[in-house]
Amino acid sequence: MSNLTLPAVAKSLYYMCKKCEGERYHRVLAHKSSTSAKIECEICKSVKTYTLPKTGSDAPSARRLSGAAGAAAAKKAASSARSHTGNYEIYNSNALGLEATPYSIKGNFKESQKLNHVKFGIGFVIKAYNDKVDVIFSDEVRTLMHNRT
Repeated sequence: MSNLTLPAVAKSLYYMCKKCEGERYHRVLAHKSSTSAKIECEICKSVKTYTLPKTGSDAPSARRLSGAAGAAAAKKAASSARSHTGNYEIYNSNALGLEATPYSIKGNFKESQKLNHVKFGIGFVIKAYNDKVDVIFSDEVRTLMHNRT
C-alpha cells in the first residue's frame, strides 16, 4: 500500500488537460486539502482541481475508467512518463559537445541552454521567462528563478 502525497506548490505534474485534449504538464498553484490541489495547464493556462488517485489506481487519468478503457489509460500514462525521459534524452543528445553552465539565481539563461544544478544535476532550459526558467531534468521539469541581482 503506497502513501500518496500531493506534489509541492510550484512543481509540475503530467495530467490530462480537457481543454487541450491531451496530457500536459500542469503547475501546482495551491493545495486545497490533503488530497486535492489547484493546478494550471502550462500550455492553455486553464485552472482545474487535481485529486490524488484512490489507492490501487495506476494513473490519475485511469481512476474514473474501468475495464479495457482503464487499462488503455494506464498504458498511455506509463508511455507519457517514458516520453518525459525521451524528451530529456533528446535534449541531452543534441547538447553532447556543449559545456553545462553552473546554475545561479543571478545567471541569465536562454532556451535550449544546458545547465548544471548542484542538487538536480544536468538540465536543459525548455522555456525562459523574465525572472524564471522551466528546466527539464532527468526526473521532472522544474521551475527555477534566474536573472536576479
